[in-house]
Amino acid sequence: MIDCLSEAFHDWLVELRRHFHQYPEAAYQERRTAARIAQVLDSLHVGYTKDIAGTGIVASMTAKQSGPTLALRGDMDALPLVEANEVPYKSKNPGLMHACGHDGHITMLLGTLRWLLESGWPETGRGKIIFLFQPAEESGAGAKAMLESGILDAQEISAIFAAHMHPELPTGTVGLTYGVGNAASTGVRIRLTGRGGHGAHPHLCADPIVAGAYLVAQLQSIISRNVSPLQSAVLSVGCFQAGTAANIIPQEALLEGTLRTLNDAVYRVVETRLKAMVSGMQSSHGVAGELTLTPGYPLLINDDRLVAYCIEQARKSLGESAVKIESARMGAEDFAYFLQKYPGVLIRLGCHDPQLGYQYGLHSPRFDFDERALDVGVRLFARFLTGWSA
Repeated sequence: MIDCLSEAFHDWLVELRRHFHQYPEAAYQERRTAARIAQVLDSLHVGYTKDIAGTGIVASMTAKQSGPTLALRGDMDALPLVEANEVPYKSKNPGLMHACGHDGHITMLLGTLRWLLESGWPETGRGKIIFLFQPAEESGAGAKAMLESGILDAQEISAIFAAHMHPELPTGTVGLTYGVGNAASTGVRIRLTGRGGHGAHPHLCADPIVAGAYLVAQLQSIISRNVSPLQSAVLSVGCFQAGTAANIIPQEALLEGTLRTLNDAVYRVVETRLKAMVSGMQSSHGVAGELTLTPGYPLLINDDRLVAYCIEQARKSLGESAVKIESARMGAEDFAYFLQKYPGVLIRLGCHDPQLGYQYGLHSPRFDFDERALDVGVRLFARFLTGWSA
């Protein structure tokens, strides 16, 4: 059974979420999103500082009694996708969509803030709670930018929490992971330079398309044949660009992809094999290969003590069977930067309608979520915050 907040509170959450969903904005461009967040904070009479790391907002509440400083983080940016959902709150910004649940994340932060105020936390609670509305999670390392802004330098944060929509689980359930929760990401860029010419005379050319096609297939053997079956890694090529016409063999081809690993040893194995394969393009295809590896987000490492605490609190709120202990996920998350500095945990919030089952995953143009998950998230955040400082 999904225990929602009052009907009026639920409707308020839904209205907010749908507003954010209709007006998605790219990384560091979340001006309208930030303005709406500021309007809500003003209506609740909560102090905040805006324009952090460009468009970020940091709000806070302090109780009358002294106690720990806790923090919540919600990410604001959207994805460069054309939404395929035909819903009344469909994206109105061409080519942009909240396909990763960030519209829900910031709504839950605002909902938690309102719940704490209405429950009298400033009078009866202890300590301080900081609400981080963060730009640029999908690209641009907004968490790192907020930390580098210095806005939190004077704060001694005892624990930081974040939730991420998790469509693999039904609404009313959560997933938590001890230790490493999300993979480190590395950008992979391979430029192949051959000898262009006429498509009718391939023997006079060194074809970077053929070489690249072989290379894409060959790269898949790294994970299946060089990484231990007991370890995890992902190497995906998402972009292959070459050529301008059907009868021209081009001079160059460009491959771009992503590497995800859960530890440094596996990363070094994959790195070594990547370098060997790319350098071998010259001898096998007569094509020069240039490999560039660009570090992305670091490993997200949850604090085990806080994971145990969240499991305990979530079981009390949702029931024993509603809390799933999960393995690490290969998706990267820049909440990892906050966890490098403060103890914390990323909670995976189930969000598919139990009656409908799993339909579409994150980053799909058809992704949407059961809006009752907003109520669950607010209840959990409130419980984590008030329980820790009790």
